Amino acid sequence: MSKEIIIEHSAIRNSQTITKVMEEKFKEKGLDLHKNEVKVLEDDHRKGKRKLEVVNTKYFSVPRIPWHKEKK
Repeated sequence: MSKEIIIEHSAIRNSQTITKVMEEKFKEKGLDLHKNEVKVLEDDHRKGKRKLEVVNTKYFSVPRIPWHKEKK
């Protein structure tokens, strides 16, 4: 399931604050900038907005199980 995030260009214009703004926008949607994948990024220069479609995928890792045979 993907979620949509819309950000004003004026908010991300400064290269010193773009990461902080992006982290806040992701957090508002219950996502993590460093873990979730951006599927679509579209800039609308007429409206001055950036549209992101973010995939909310969960990854699980399986620990070593005792009956699993190791490959040699």
